[in-house]
Amino acid sequence: MTVKKISKQEQEKLNQFVLDLKSKNSAKIEAALKAFSVHGHVSIIEPVLQVWCEGLSESNEKLVEQLLQGLKDTSTIEPLIMAFRNPKYENIQRKLLVTFWNSKLEFSPYLADFTLFAIEGDFSDALEALTVIENFETLPSESSILETQLLLSEYFYQKRASDEQKDSLIAEIAVLVENFSRQEGTENLELE
Repeated sequence: MTVKKISKQEQEKLNQFVLDLKSKNSAKIEAALKAFSVHGHVSIIEPVLQVWCEGLSESNEKLVEQLLQGLKDTSTIEPLIMAFRNPKYENIQRKLLVTFWNSKLEFSPYLADFTLFAIEGDFSDALEALTVIENFETLPSESSILETQLLLSEYFYQKRASDEQKDSLIAEIAVLVENFSRQEGTENLELE
């Protein structure tokens, strides 16, 4: 991950924005979020997610969503995925997934993460994960496809849910993965 170097002055400015973000003052939080949109850096992701997880006003939550959806720097993908995987952020996991779907960043290397989220979650989680997977712009890697096939095999052979609607969504994910596998030229595991 290549992170853009910032000057000492820029770092001090970011530090002040982070303090404002953590202030619990809605107006300061709003100003900090707007400033991050202009003066953002990968280092702001963790504090933004932390305050989002703790709860924000509806308008500030929309600003967080806009900020995350507007990210263009690929160095932000890894910290976002690490947060998505972190149980500490479980209460915003679905919201994060929605921002991934609406983002300009490419999350196809994390096919297995999204599939696991669908498997472990409820119907709505599976629907959000399916939507993200359907909108991949690039083909997932062979290793990601194979890992996902193993997750799906386990789901269909051992853990099938009692929720037929969720099972249907997971089956749709399996079809997408099968198509990815064909395009990638990987050996397909039987998922039926």
